[in-house]
Amino acid sequence: MVRIDSKNQKLDAFLQPKLLQTTVDVNSVDAMYQDTNGVLSSGVDLTRKSSNSVEMPKRRSVLLTSVRTLQQEIKAETHTVFQKHSFVGCVSRKHSLIQHDTKLYLLNSFLLSKELFYQILLFDFGNLGVMKLSTEVPIYRLAMLALDCSESGWSETDGPKEELAKYIVDFLETQSEMLLDYFSLHIKNGKLYSLPLILDNYVPAMEGLPMYILRLATEVEWDSEKECFKSFCRETADFYAMKPDSLPDESEEQLQIAADSMEINSSQLSDAETVATRRQSWKWTTEHVLYPAFRSTLLSPKRFADNMSILQIANLPDLYKVFERC
Repeated sequence: MVRIDSKNQKLDAFLQPKLLQTTVDVNSVDAMYQDTNGVLSSGVDLTRKSSNSVEMPKRRSVLLTSVRTLQQEIKAETHTVFQKHSFVGCVSRKHSLIQHDTKLYLLNSFLLSKELFYQILLFDFGNLGVMKLSTEVPIYRLAMLALDCSESGWSETDGPKEELAKYIVDFLETQSEMLLDYFSLHIKNGKLYSLPLILDNYVPAMEGLPMYILRLATEVEWDSEKECFKSFCRETADFYAMKPDSLPDESEEQLQIAADSMEINSSQLSDAETVATRRQSWKWTTEHVLYPAFRSTLLSPKRFADNMSILQIANLPDLYKVFERC
């Protein structure tokens, strides 16, 4: 561990991976949620526009007392660890290492990204950009996919899934004007047209979209203004957060060895290359999108020091003392 300048950049910051989740393959959603009827089988592309062409509404001041109160609650419980940190590397999709002054920290990227998106949703309230789906997605189909998943907790006592899915469509339709105005979430005629653009060069894992839609209808406190905005932002932040790695365990070296020894066929090799590219993509996103946003934007809650989200694992002066004894 050496003293470094947190402002230094690596060359690979300018080498964005070929696949950075700029398109969404809904077949992965179908597989996760066992869409046996072929719902969304045609696939949906989610196209990100460059920062020069992203649709950004004209910035406006937030006058709602509920939102200002939520913003103040965030500011009241923060400490500064991230403002001058330097990224060291990814331990896993869930954890990364940073250096701050002469100390080395292990950070929970999932929880920190979740908090980051929550804060951006509140501080950019009513001023979020738009990520347009190139093909609109029926809310009913997303709701059915979610209800078919065990995570939804559906049981026969809750009533037929079809009726619940229709209720979700009708209910979210009643909130559509507010969702579009404040959060750039566009729902019209029972279809989803866009999602909020929270952080440039970042797209959430679309496998979680069906459950996100379900939870918006069932978990958000719609009856109270402050709790509505708070719970909506929490649910949205959970959807956007960098989830723990769900990719296969094979390393790129193992994939190449298997290919050289002809242990996998051409289609498997293509899948393996896609996995390797996706792994490279999330690592690039973690280092060059999320952690710079942590440094410039995140107000780190004090509770992160207590729940092990931020864990100091080394201190340079202490290491010198160990070496001196040796």
